[in-house]
Amino acid sequence: MTSRFRLPAGRTYNVRASELARDRQHTEVVCNILLLDNTVQAFKVNKHDQGQVLLDIVFKHLDLTERDYFGLQLADDSTDNPVSLSCCLLFHFSVSLFII
Repeated sequence: MTSRFRLPAGRTYNVRASELARDRQHTEVVCNILLLDNTVQAFKVNKHDQGQVLLDIVFKHLDLTERDYFGLQLADDSTDNPVSLSCCLLFHFSVSLFII
C-alpha cells in the first residue's frame, strides 16, 4: 500500500507502507508501572495521550471498579522540568489517602 503526495510542478512522491509504519512507531512510549505487589507491568501509550488514558489502561488491566482511591505517581519527581516522553518512564501505582 502506498500513499501519494503531490509535489510542485505536477510531480508525485510515493510513500511506502513501511515508511509510514516507521513513523507510527515513534509516537508510542513504554510506561512501566510498579504495582502494589512490587511487580512491574509495561504499557504502551501514544505519547500525545493524556495521563488519564494510561490510568484507564492500568485500571482495566487490574479490573478495578473503585477507581477514586488509586492513582499514578512519577517515580522520579525530583525535577521541576517537564517530563520527556522519548524514553521509558516508571510510575508507582499507589493508593490515594483522604483525610476527613
